[in-house]
Amino acid sequence: MQLILGIQAARVALNESNAARAFSSQPEREAIVRQICDDVRSGGDEALLKIEREFDCATLEKNQLRVSPEDIGNAWQNTPQVARDALQRAADNIESFHAKQPTGDWFTTSQGGVFLGQRYTPIERVGMYAPNFRAAYPSTVLMLAIPARVAGVREMVLASPPNQDGTSHPLILAAAKVAGIAEIYRIGGAAAMAALAYGTESIRAVDKIVGPGSAWVTLAKKHLYGVVGIDGLYGPSEVVVLADESCDQTHASQLAADLIAQAEHGADSFVAFVCISRELADAVLSEVEMQCAQSGRSEILRESLANSLVFFVETLDEAIEITNLAAAEHVEIWSDDALGILPQIRHAGAIFLNTPVPLGDYIAGPSHTLPTGATARFAHGVGVDTFLKRTSVVAASPQAVAALSQDLERLANLENLPGHAAAIALRAEKQDIRMMQDKQDK
Repeated sequence: MQLILGIQAARVALNESNAARAFSSQPEREAIVRQICDDVRSGGDEALLKIEREFDCATLEKNQLRVSPEDIGNAWQNTPQVARDALQRAADNIESFHAKQPTGDWFTTSQGGVFLGQRYTPIERVGMYAPNFRAAYPSTVLMLAIPARVAGVREMVLASPPNQDGTSHPLILAAAKVAGIAEIYRIGGAAAMAALAYGTESIRAVDKIVGPGSAWVTLAKKHLYGVVGIDGLYGPSEVVVLADESCDQTHASQLAADLIAQAEHGADSFVAFVCISRELADAVLSEVEMQCAQSGRSEILRESLANSLVFFVETLDEAIEITNLAAAEHVEIWSDDALGILPQIRHAGAIFLNTPVPLGDYIAGPSHTLPTGATARFAHGVGVDTFLKRTSVVAASPQAVAALSQDLERLANLENLPGHAAAIALRAEKQDIRMMQDKQDK
């Protein structure tokens, strides 16, 4: 890990890091992703299988693309009971959290007599992605599917890369069963995104793609946006751990463990520690080195931590500035006044108060599919609203149209759109005629 001293050096280092993390800074990868997507679009199953054989399973056949109900059932039966119970408890917590998210329809009548409202309707068919590269992520299946289920999505489709022997990871299938997903495909990477977006002979296209993945997956989602909806740009894992003056060297082992927990996702993870104590910074660096050496994933950790940053600044305000500048997927606040600091953290996918990120990754309740690449400046993570469409409703009586017609006609004429003005004028004119007829009848 690189130690950065002082706020000026911290700003420079973090700006450079943010630029490297940005999904617009990878033109060579983007060109490859575009080619993969074009190949799948034009070549269908044949192109998809060719790419899968190159990157995931050399012997994958067309009849293996879709996971059979028997495979799902066998995976569930072979999952130890303790694992089944853990998956179910996690699913229950996720459902309980997301059931509280406000998404209800509403209707009102304005002072001018116009009936107004909004309706929320679920997206019909959603494709979900669960990585299976250096590690499998059954938790991701739950974090995507449970909010979708709460939203009322009718068709949930799961894509996850096959193992080298062409099978699926059994825990991913077990999680899919808990979540209620029956349509599962053994496909991965950018090719999987293209197959879900465009459809192939074996895979029917979806309306939206959700889920985290490698940079290849994220760039493919970015490229395909417009053909399908996407949840956001959710790439390699990130964490910023902030510790104030209430933390001392006795906290070093916990802080180091939390940094390592995110670094072990992969070499492209973004990991940063921000503090206002040089002694604590040095202690955390030592702890990270020791824990890394003892880890079974030390090779991955060393790659990831080589690009990780430790910021030592002079004040808490500077530490908060750096944390906001990072706009990371996860932010941990370690402080006796964590609740007091919370309102000052403006850019983060999820915030953990004196709590390790893995609790949220697995079982607390909120979805762990969160914005990365500094996109937390303008984006948020997966929730029930990810799977809903908001539709406005307007109904105006002839009297209400007539009352608003003059102002509306003026605005339409200001924009040189006479057809808009005429449509309202015609309606208002008909209302005037009706009113005159009513008076004559009386």
